[in-house]
Amino acid sequence: MDVADPVIAIVDDDEFVRRALRRLIGMLSYRPVAFSSGEDFLASLAYMVPACVLLDLHMPGLNGLEVLKEMRSRSFNVPTIIISGNGRPEFRTLCIRAGAIDYLQKPLSPTILDATIQQALARRNGSAPPSN
Repeated sequence: MDVADPVIAIVDDDEFVRRALRRLIGMLSYRPVAFSSGEDFLASLAYMVPACVLLDLHMPGLNGLEVLKEMRSRSFNVPTIIISGNGRPEFRTLCIRAGAIDYLQKPLSPTILDATIQQALARRNGSAPPSN
């Protein structure tokens, strides 16, 4: 891993999911940083802003939508991918309308996750159009 590898924040209350995503993100040549709650992640923004966020929708305390809205209210417009075990179409719509760049259902496909992260990073760097 190179120092220039983008930092990808993983926010999920499930320890096993966090561990698996840390390994996967590392294998995809990104630098994973994991948080067990939305509150911990938001607190970290005072000293570290990731290149992209993988954010679980359903968590105790602040849920993924609340974290996303709080990020936006603080002007942290970090590309955010909402992840969830629930594939209900209305959740995807809510997340995209709230500003997420995509909504992926667990378990995550490494290929789809990598493509979505690349899209997020391209958007952050201003070289990709927004998705619908």
